[in-house]
Amino acid sequence: MAQLIYGLEEITDRYDGFIIDLFGVIHNGIKLYPQTIDTLTRLQEQGKAVCFLSNSPRLEEDAGDQCLQMGLPEPLLPSIVTSGEASHKALEEFGARYGKNCWFISSGMPELHSITQNVDITFLDGPEGADFILNSIPGTETTEKEKLLAQFGYASECGLPMICANPDLVVHIGDTLHECAGTFAKIYEEIGGDVTYFGKPYLPVYEAAQQQLGGLAKDRICAIGDSFHTDIQGANNFGIDSLFNLVGIHREELGSGNIETGLQDLINKQAHKPVYVIEGFKW
Repeated sequence: MAQLIYGLEEITDRYDGFIIDLFGVIHNGIKLYPQTIDTLTRLQEQGKAVCFLSNSPRLEEDAGDQCLQMGLPEPLLPSIVTSGEASHKALEEFGARYGKNCWFISSGMPELHSITQNVDITFLDGPEGADFILNSIPGTETTEKEKLLAQFGYASECGLPMICANPDLVVHIGDTLHECAGTFAKIYEEIGGDVTYFGKPYLPVYEAAQQQLGGLAKDRICAIGDSFHTDIQGANNFGIDSLFNLVGIHREELGSGNIETGLQDLINKQAHKPVYVIEGFKW
């Protein structure tokens, strides 16, 4: 059974650095959680190194700007590693390997299109004439799923490889659960498509986060997140401890009644286990 803690204060003496998820820990996609500023302030006062690690398809600078727009004071904004940044860096390599025409699947939000800037790639709005796919669905809009699945069938028949810039399956935006790029990447794989993922739970982003923490030893780092599929699995794969936040995408699975009983049942169903559990990011 993972240790249920009330606040980070109970475990901070065991760690020098924290890798912290954004959606579901720091904010809900619309606003900061109530105790985010206080908790980050306390970590800073304790001299703890912090790195935000997100499967957001945004560039790292844009993910930071989003936090600032939600009211996070700039002195509390740490270094950030995002799956979007890693995917952006891979575009040139994919272009050199497969061709310069990319079917870009995203949303109409302009800030999510910066991932396509400053690369020698032509971006298309469909699979016809494409050499590969950039799947950057953020979960912030309703996807025309039926049309997309038909296009996937065509793309798979053409052998188009896919970059998945957001391995998350789902995300909460406010109180609404949305499907993310990871869900559609899995569908593409199921019909025979080839997918390369960037972000959690894969090791390169954890290695980048460790570097941002000054190269701390793994036994002095704890990762905090709200997804068993990405945050907890990624921490386990990388060999660091993890703290699972109940106030996130799995919250409906707890059900009503005794929280410890519901928590035990929830964790028992998971292949990847956290070391600690907390109900909300708080000190």
